[in-house]
Amino acid sequence: MELSPVLAIVTHPSETESITWVTRALGYQRAEIVQGTPLDAARHINEMRYNPKYIIVFIGDRKHDVLAELDALAEQCDSHTRVVVIGNANDISFYRSLRDRGIVEYFNYPLPVDEVRNALFQNNISGECVGKVISFIGGGAGDGSSMVALNTAYLLARNHKKRVVLVDLDYQFGMVARQLELQTSYSIKEIFDHPERGVDGTLVERMVVHYRDGMDVIVSPTQLNFMPSLEPEIIRDFVGHLSAKYDYVVLDIPHSWNPWVSSVISFSDHIVLVAQLLLKSITHSSRLLALWGDLGLSEKTISVVVNRSGSRYKEAVHPKDFERILGRPIGFYLPNDIKTICHSENKGVPIADVGKTFLGSELEKIARSIAEDAHLNGGV
Repeated sequence: MELSPVLAIVTHPSETESITWVTRALGYQRAEIVQGTPLDAARHINEMRYNPKYIIVFIGDRKHDVLAELDALAEQCDSHTRVVVIGNANDISFYRSLRDRGIVEYFNYPLPVDEVRNALFQNNISGECVGKVISFIGGGAGDGSSMVALNTAYLLARNHKKRVVLVDLDYQFGMVARQLELQTSYSIKEIFDHPERGVDGTLVERMVVHYRDGMDVIVSPTQLNFMPSLEPEIIRDFVGHLSAKYDYVVLDIPHSWNPWVSSVISFSDHIVLVAQLLLKSITHSSRLLALWGDLGLSEKTISVVVNRSGSRYKEAVHPKDFERILGRPIGFYLPNDIKTICHSENKGVPIADVGKTFLGSELEKIARSIAEDAHLNGGV
């Protein structure tokens, strides 16, 4: 079996459960586990000719006596390996000794999944990444998350005067290019199909299509291809480059769950879950919310949008039951305005450009909440 990019050094088997959630938050299915000390891990790395990207070290009650072992471990690692240490000590001098050795961060036990994930997955791109990453995903296939993502991105650019890039990450069935009638020779295919190239500013700039009112777009491929495998670091670096340039990076994420999608969700500043008042949608939405909770995502970073609300047919799930099952309130309701959506698609423009509509005003509420949330939290 191929060695995982994540290495965990545990003192007791009970610590492996929390390692599983951190590993999944980083976008990987499993970690390489060594039960023992940093010296045991150093020998393992040497014997296996192993080059982990991330190392999580549990040390229990140990303090200064573990430093020499961490030095021995460092000798076996690449200079870019990111290491965090988990222990019980509350000693500022010990903490400084760890940081002086290049340890990314020290955390007290029990392991805080979200904080460890953020420390390990911190962007290594030069320049200050100030843009907010907003991810849109549907609770169920066909719930309309792409429509909400596109129109929210446009409203953030047009009405709130922000620099916005909309990225259609639905590799196989993305429709943003067709919806906006965009013509380009480049797409996210450049990243997905050729990850060995890495990510650089020239490549990213080539992929961008300028729309209008301050919104740029990166589209999905026009042809139906098999979905390639993608290392979480590639998509992280890609989004990181965009974050350095734009106020908002709006990601239209496909209705699927795989390592890179898990990675994108984990480093998003805000997640918009779009659902319908249908049994299928509520089932999948509740599963996603439970998983995100296990990954350490804060409830404050998640908004729930009910799409196609108030249709002429009786909806299968009452809003109060929807909220009870999900364990959180519905943030926004979007009306079932098929006429406006068809008008928008036929003209090849965002909903805001077809005239004043109730659907358009409700979409603006979503954009305004994102803009105000970023402002209140010291963002753009």
